Amino acid sequence: MPRNRIAAIDIGTNSIHMIIVEERGASYRVIDKEKEMVQLGRGSLEGRPLTDDAIERGVEALRKMAAIAERWQVKEVVAVATSAIREAPNRRRFIAAAQKAAGIRIRVVSGEEEADYIYRAVRAALDFHGGTALVIDIGGGSLELIAGTADEVYLTASEPLGALRMAQMFELDRASSPAAVDACRSWARKRLKKTLSRISAIGFDFAVGTSGTIMTLGTIASADTTASGLRWLSRKRLGELIGELAPLSVDARTQRFAIDAKRAETILAGAIVLHEVMRKLEMDQIRSCDAALREGIVEYVLDATRDAPRPQQRGSVRRSSVLALADRSGVDRAHAAHVARLALRIFDQTEELHRFQTGERELLEYAALLHEVGMHVSYQSHHKHSYYLISHAGLRGFTADQVAVMANVARYHRKSTPDAADDNFAQLSSSQQEIVRRLVAIFRVADALDRSRSRAVRDVHIDATDHQLQFRLRLRSSADVEVAAAEKRGRYLGKVFDRNVDFETSTG
Repeated sequence: MPRNRIAAIDIGTNSIHMIIVEERGASYRVIDKEKEMVQLGRGSLEGRPLTDDAIERGVEALRKMAAIAERWQVKEVVAVATSAIREAPNRRRFIAAAQKAAGIRIRVVSGEEEADYIYRAVRAALDFHGGTALVIDIGGGSLELIAGTADEVYLTASEPLGALRMAQMFELDRASSPAAVDACRSWARKRLKKTLSRISAIGFDFAVGTSGTIMTLGTIASADTTASGLRWLSRKRLGELIGELAPLSVDARTQRFAIDAKRAETILAGAIVLHEVMRKLEMDQIRSCDAALREGIVEYVLDATRDAPRPQQRGSVRRSSVLALADRSGVDRAHAAHVARLALRIFDQTEELHRFQTGERELLEYAALLHEVGMHVSYQSHHKHSYYLISHAGLRGFTADQVAVMANVARYHRKSTPDAADDNFAQLSSSQQEIVRRLVAIFRVADALDRSRSRAVRDVHIDATDHQLQFRLRLRSSADVEVAAAEKRGRYLGKVFDRNVDFETSTG
């Protein structure tokens, strides 16, 4: 029987990447990779729907990847979609087509989540030597910037400055005039002004570039390569390269620099965006790293089994506010973090049922981190005390409606379920009530899976059909208490989603 194998798929604006890994204790080894440059964002972006051709290309690529994963006897396929799907008004059509044709469930992630995955990958791949890194990822649709150490994230930002997007906007996917280059540069400068000012204020010791765009730029610029495979790209050489690329047609770029034609269409735009970041931040050089979002997905999945602490995002006002309340209230952070991970795993694998996006996912995570803030007042009714404290803590960065949702999820994490007779629940709008019901249904099971606070349940996999949710629990130790509690709490989950809920366990 093969070891636990995971396939991580990054459905990007320009390309779709898959990596298949085999778990090896707290680490893993890569056993296969696949890449298709399908350009899902070609002709869409900026709120326009995905074209029929793009959907067909994307689904066919995913069908091929699903077949490869099946041959490798992969246990779990995790697929996330970024900018092109995130912005497309017909994204559900693509998601449904991929599910039907390839059997792959896709989760659409926010720009902040995308940045988090990328940072996880780089953090695992490089030694920060105690310093602060600036990670730059230029995708097809967006630019992600993350500043932080190996232990703490200071800032995450996502800007709509991806290479394919900019190439389309300024007609840089062909021989380009100096005016077109200047227009792209000016646009990037304007969009980046606030974010780069914040990064300058934070400061950083070194910069790392990820993604195919930056890796390709490093290669064609004849960058120096270290023994570890890292490439260094200077700002001076990058500026020269922009001048060399601009007047060339796509065919000429392909021939001169030995790059794929689709990459040749977007490489100039990516170079301009990167050069503007380096210029504004006075960076002489940047190192490239081939770890990217797909490796970050693997790290995220494995974090659930290795109890790795998630770096704290100091730059997020919301997260800082939530963690501050948790700390003031003496919350059991290990339990809260573990339950939050399990809740998000359930959320991600039931997306076709709850139909929520990243906003509700974030509220579920924060509710999980805060669900026991009322414990220091009284254990007996701590769920009610948690509701009150969350409601009146003055959490920064949230709307009143968002606070109400989090408070109600905490209120119903134990004892009774949401009831219209309760004043706190009755005050919500009908749409808010439905959000609370579904998040509560998910969270009650996640909380039950750490009933003894021993983190006996390492991970959760769910097989969903029209009639059943089959939970497959991976255990690190005996979890009889957790399974019994989950079976009891699972009744409400089954009621909300109209499914039978069953649990099975395995150790490993």
